[in-house]
Amino acid sequence: MVEGWVEHPGGRHHGAHAAAAARSLDVEEGDLLDFSQNINPLGVPSGAMEAARRALREETQRYPDAAYRRLRVALASYLGVSPARILPTNGGAEALFLAARGARSGGRAVILEPTFSEYAAAARAAGLEPVRRVARRREDGFRLDPEALEDLDGVNLVFLCNPNNPTGDCLDRAEVLEVADRVLESEAVLVVDEAFADFAPEISVAAHAGEALYVARSFTKFFGIPGLRLGCLVCADPGRIQQFQPSWPVNAVASAAAAAAVGDPDFVRSSVAGVLRLRARLLEDLEALPGITAFPGAANFLLVHGPEGLSGRLARRGILVRGCEPFLGLGPGFFRVAVRVAEENERLLAALREEL
Repeated sequence: MVEGWVEHPGGRHHGAHAAAAARSLDVEEGDLLDFSQNINPLGVPSGAMEAARRALREETQRYPDAAYRRLRVALASYLGVSPARILPTNGGAEALFLAARGARSGGRAVILEPTFSEYAAAARAAGLEPVRRVARRREDGFRLDPEALEDLDGVNLVFLCNPNNPTGDCLDRAEVLEVADRVLESEAVLVVDEAFADFAPEISVAAHAGEALYVARSFTKFFGIPGLRLGCLVCADPGRIQQFQPSWPVNAVASAAAAAAVGDPDFVRSSVAGVLRLRARLLEDLEALPGITAFPGAANFLLVHGPEGLSGRLARRGILVRGCEPFLGLGPGFFRVAVRVAEENERLLAALREEL
């Protein structure tokens, strides 16, 4: 039985489970169409792949620049911030763990569920007690409930995912800054996870990062390079946070690919527009299916509710979706689907029609 997620130590659960599903189903991984991982359906910027190949040939026999000067300048230009506020990381997940370490030790970390499962692990690794609060409910369209931010006594850290994974809802920039003010008034730190903000760049608060507002970014999803692991933490004092990070966290290939990718504005513009169009069509088609409820989102995925066990039945048809049963506040019947190219989206819809 394929449940639609992979368990990891520390209570973490993720999609991108094609390898595990293939073993369970006794099929080749390449025969599965994977809607469980949220990667830009328009692929990788050509310049990024060229830069990666060049770095593989020319730079792997020496250590990367420990200061990552070229990479920091490129990422800072893309995000509209000073390079002095950029700390390159081994994917967005490392940025989250480092942000948690940067908060005051001890106390509690509030996690606004349902949301990304790495936050609890990052909190525990930093010596913080995770406090999970259901802050998004189906009856409210999964909009963030501001009451979840009440009673912050003893709280040192609050995680906010924007756009939120797996529900897809998002706050606009002004709303995020209102949350930041509320958290900072309680003398806590707010960590905003903008792993999917490239698909809605107008919501980013990276330019507002400061002493108690950290912004974690991932460059693997939007630019289609999850295997290279590249992210960054935007904060007031990267040097202080860097003491918790091993030296040379980003390899030369990932560094070169990312610097080239963020310097391709045409790819950025076409990706934002293209995913918007594909997502709207997929949402419309899902809503037309009997027994299916699809929820609007701002990223390259959609949250869906349907009959219990549907994820497993789709997997046996060679279509993988992200089962969302483990998420607090969701449960049986919920699953998440990536936005892929039109032909692949139609394969998903055809499989759903046959199963419903």
